[in-house]
Amino acid sequence: MDPFSPRPMDIEVAEPGDTDSDEFYPHDIGSEIVAAAGSVTSSIFRHSFEHGRRYHSYKNSRYPIPNDDIEQDREELKHAMMLEVTDGKLFFAPIGDYPQKIIDLGTGTGLWAIEVADLYPSAVVQGIDFTPIQPVWVPSNLSFVVDDIEDEWRNGSDFDLVHIRQVFPVIKGTSRLIQQCFDNIKPGGWIEIQEFGGRPFCDDGSTPEDYSVLKFSDLATQAMANFGCDFRVADKLEGRLAQAGFTNISCRRFKVPMGTWPKDKRLRLVGLYFRTVFASLIDAMAAKPFAALNLPAQEINDIVAAASEDISNNKYHSYYEYLFWTAQKPY
Repeated sequence: MDPFSPRPMDIEVAEPGDTDSDEFYPHDIGSEIVAAAGSVTSSIFRHSFEHGRRYHSYKNSRYPIPNDDIEQDREELKHAMMLEVTDGKLFFAPIGDYPQKIIDLGTGTGLWAIEVADLYPSAVVQGIDFTPIQPVWVPSNLSFVVDDIEDEWRNGSDFDLVHIRQVFPVIKGTSRLIQQCFDNIKPGGWIEIQEFGGRPFCDDGSTPEDYSVLKFSDLATQAMANFGCDFRVADKLEGRLAQAGFTNISCRRFKVPMGTWPKDKRLRLVGLYFRTVFASLIDAMAAKPFAALNLPAQEINDIVAAASEDISNNKYHSYYEYLFWTAQKPY
């Protein structure tokens, strides 16, 4: 299949009777992931509280997404969902069986880095984030570093793999960061960027022209642009990777259903994860990013309420794309 094919295989829609109302119990929705995260130390940085949410105060709260417990739970659910989407694969870059150095930029709660460190005991693994919300007990070959990935690179070089997941939509200097990654990957090493596309799709015409989730997506794109960020950057990375010097650039696209409308049980679980994650995203965007648009409060409330309702409506067979970009530094 063409690595840049715009649409992967269709998702078959569930018929009445295909699903049970209680087929997914609470323990299916990431409880083991939450437990794996363990306890974290108290923050060493100041925080601000706006719109009922906690934000990092770093650089005058430039980062517009909360870093509170609600957001950390969302990050953990996204990790569990990703493993369902990829059938348990943490990444696709062909780094071999014995990598020596791996770095995870924007590691968040650190779950990906922890699992990679367990999987590759040969590697020294680093997780970088400017919020210290990672667990204390981690594999001996893993360390977490509190740092801003948009600042000058201070994290070593000669990496076999640089991994970045669901960070680029809140990054201002994506091209600069990609260039820094290239400069610090060893010849023959890889970068992998995993990002959601910034808008919903529908293949069967079941969503209306004024679909509220699309309206929400458009508003989120506008809101993040006010912070200098591109909410729909996922489809624009090929050129930036090539400009930095990477070769063997490819993109795998997965359809992630919104809700439990698919016939396939695994995809229903993915859709349940995603609906839960997206509901939390709606709340996060409705706080600081949307407030900065200076739109009438009622207009924002109407869009948020409609999107919150429609993500649970299984008559709308919408999905987002999850893109996995891989690229290699030439020898």
